[in-house]
Amino acid sequence: MPNTDVKTSQSYQLKNRSAWREQQVVDILYHNGSGAIFGNLINISLVTYILREVYPGSALLMWFGFGITLNLVRFYTALIAFKRNRNWLVTSQWLTLYRCLTLISGAHFGILGVFFFDAEDSLYQALVIFVVGGSGAAAVGTHGADLTTYRLFILPSVIPMAARSFVEGTAVHNALAIMLLLLVIILLRAASQTRNVMRENIDMSYSLKYRATHDVLVPLLNRDEFKKRFEQLQAQPAGNQLTAMIFIDLDNFKALNDTFGHQAGDQALLEVSDVIRASIRQHDLAARFGGDEFIILIRANEIDNALVVGEKILMAISQFSENGEHSLKKLGASIGIAYTDNANLGFEELLKHADQACYTAKRRKDGRAEVVKLEN
Repeated sequence: MPNTDVKTSQSYQLKNRSAWREQQVVDILYHNGSGAIFGNLINISLVTYILREVYPGSALLMWFGFGITLNLVRFYTALIAFKRNRNWLVTSQWLTLYRCLTLISGAHFGILGVFFFDAEDSLYQALVIFVVGGSGAAAVGTHGADLTTYRLFILPSVIPMAARSFVEGTAVHNALAIMLLLLVIILLRAASQTRNVMRENIDMSYSLKYRATHDVLVPLLNRDEFKKRFEQLQAQPAGNQLTAMIFIDLDNFKALNDTFGHQAGDQALLEVSDVIRASIRQHDLAARFGGDEFIILIRANEIDNALVVGEKILMAISQFSENGEHSLKKLGASIGIAYTDNANLGFEELLKHADQACYTAKRRKDGRAEVVKLEN
């Protein structure tokens, strides 16, 4: 089997796994977000209440007001709006927004360590150290799923306070600064370990999910998952769109297997699956039905959209058969298309007529797809 086919299949799985991993990370951050925001609000309020006697001016009130506003913005954009309509931001955009807001939150604590740390009473200094360092430690649990997010919080929150301690110049403050830097290193390592464990669990869950929903050879859905998604799609309002099922049966596949072996047959199936994925839209469904048969589900405004997909697949298979390795030269395909505007039509009924249409096309042997409409 050519390495290009193996790499194409692996690339598809890696791309899907990467998207799955990002979605799972977003889900973890999303569910942990309310706890992180609530904890920030408590810390900000307590620190302001205690330090008000030491810093009675407007600076502390501005810091407090900004912190409250920031966390309300985080709560709304990261939780409320996203929960109500997840289509308002795609996963990558939400993650970018979450990271930016987390960076600002970390810098907000960094300001606390720089400008509200020079009180003569060491007890107040200890309070600031505890709040900033404690928040960084607690963030391992809330942001640990995404190391970038955690870094964007811990570095701007703790490093400024360490620098401020060095500025004080005393042996105690120098030791404190070194301890804070060691704390950052330890927390970053802990966050990295947390991220790695979560990633392993996420990748394992993806592998289990992929094996349960996809074909064992080609990167397409299996029949059971295809049927499940078909039923979910049919339950959604279709408007004026048609539901079309395309049935593909490879021609001369048995002869190819018998002549060149199963490795050549597997190669052909992989190439056909690549053709199918390249010919359909991202939200269309495609599956290996079994053996050398494939099925596609398309919702379109007119049947010509499905017919174009079928013709594109026929042309692509004929081209790589003629231009490819010797094992593919005589491979062809027959296609049947069954469509309906009846949302109540079941999977088996539509599949039966698409299969029959494919059989008609195979008997004609003219390289054209057979199309049949199912009346209500």
